[in-house]
Amino acid sequence: MNTDLETWLQDKFAEMGDALGRTAPLSGLRIAPPLAEWEANYFLKGLDENLFRVTAGGEVESILLRGDEAGGESRAYRIFSAEPPRLLRENVCQLATAARLIVERGWLPRHIFVEPGTPQHHSHPDSFDLLVRSANGKILIWIEVRRTAIELEKLIADLRACSRRGPHAHQDCGFPQNHPRHEFCVANQPSYLWAVAPDGEMVLAVNCDGALLELEPLASLPPRSLFELGKA
Repeated sequence: MNTDLETWLQDKFAEMGDALGRTAPLSGLRIAPPLAEWEANYFLKGLDENLFRVTAGGEVESILLRGDEAGGESRAYRIFSAEPPRLLRENVCQLATAARLIVERGWLPRHIFVEPGTPQHHSHPDSFDLLVRSANGKILIWIEVRRTAIELEKLIADLRACSRRGPHAHQDCGFPQNHPRHEFCVANQPSYLWAVAPDGEMVLAVNCDGALLELEPLASLPPRSLFELGKA
């Protein structure tokens, strides 16, 4: 399964090079970290179910992509960067996670939102939020994707450190990489945080009291049925 997705990504990478009039590197596409089995499985299922597609230029088209708040138009979302040509590794994991929410967890496409955040909410320009929203727009599950499980642990540790310090500006934070995520969480108050990487995941119940953020580790996400009954 990993090999199937690796071949697909290599072919799409070469296709992007052709579309942009560039020659693909002789070494081919570098995929690091390696694809996880679950990741390859759900990414390919997402393609099969037409949840998303990738254009010749490397941009993602999807029913899950939502417009930004200002103009109502989706910002470009890619799995390949053109400058320099490379794989945007976290975005592959993010799309696989979105498909997993639908295929494994039973959420409907209308519940899943891949949407651009404002620049102050992201540590790099290729980052998008992956959210599960209720019918009235409340964020039920906030999904953060990282390259490795170690980065997930740092994310959670930084969120807790920001919370312990109380209200403070980004420029005054000792954890600037993840400070904007603390602001996002306090402002939007999701019910759960699902932190996902190819080699690990963490589920946490979220409780906000002003700038105080409590993150309670859980074994797994509650089933969709409990959300619909108002018990999650």
